[in-house]
Amino acid sequence: MKRPRKGRSNGRDGLLSVGDVAQRLGMSEDVVRSLIDSGELKAVRTGGGHRRCPPEEVKQFKTRGGRRKPNRAAGPRTNAPRSTAPPPVEIEDEERRLQEYQAEIEHEAARERTRAEDERLEGWKKYGRDYARWSILPSEWHVLVVEDLETFVTTRRIPPTLQAWEAQQIVQARVNALVKEYRDAERARQEKEREAAEERQRVEAERKRAEDERRQKERDAEEQRRKQEHEAAEQRRKQEEADQKLKALIDHGNSHAWSETISWNSSEAERARRDVARALKEEVKADWTEAEVEDLVDDVLYEDDEGEESDEDESEEEESEEEEGDESW
Repeated sequence: MKRPRKGRSNGRDGLLSVGDVAQRLGMSEDVVRSLIDSGELKAVRTGGGHRRCPPEEVKQFKTRGGRRKPNRAAGPRTNAPRSTAPPPVEIEDEERRLQEYQAEIEHEAARERTRAEDERLEGWKKYGRDYARWSILPSEWHVLVVEDLETFVTTRRIPPTLQAWEAQQIVQARVNALVKEYRDAERARQEKEREAAEERQRVEAERKRAEDERRQKERDAEEQRRKQEHEAAEQRRKQEEADQKLKALIDHGNSHAWSETISWNSSEAERARRDVARALKEEVKADWTEAEVEDLVDDVLYEDDEGEESDEDESEEEESEEEEGDESW
């Protein structure tokens, strides 16, 4: 409701302006004008077209505490002064009308206060929305802030009795709480993504390690297999070489036996060669030399001859001993 202006009476004619009447009756100027237009309050117009009320009319209207019934039979209003004598009215009817009028005034004032309060709260909501823009929130969180301010900013939380700086702190604290909630959620999301990335890296590293171990085992197994094959091949080669060398030594021994017994009696030579072949097969090793083989062959061939020679030597020694004995007798 508009605050009544402090008016001044016209000192020349003693009439009251609309503002003066409103101040005296405790009404708004619009209500005073409506009373004048309806004829419930008498007034005159100046040469400039302004409404002026006689002080007596205002005093009588205030004294009777009600409205005047408009004179429907009266002709069109003029600027000529009217009679100040009030017509007879019914007191109860005037009181009822006065109550209705006061109720209307109070209802209008309540609507005005509600509108002003809505405008005040809307101003603090706008302040909160503007303050949230400095926090660089994503669009979905900015929408949440706007929706929250619509329900948070109320007369109960921000009453008109608060100072502006106090209301600012309340709105800022609410927006900061929502911003903190967003940042906490964002940090939690980033932490979760980091942990998930670390888990993926760990799984990948474990898979790679297992793959490397598997490949290393395959390489080791392949290397072991190749090594075994090489050793087996080397062993076979050495065995083949040893067999070839042994065969060559045995052949050399047999050849040597043939050359030594070529002038012998055939039966003795055949027997001697068999003995040599058996001895060569049983005794000759791959690491022998041809000289050692020849010695073995010679030992086999001439073993009997050495035995016969030793027998002859022993016989000769016995005969010589017997002759020496006879001479002594």
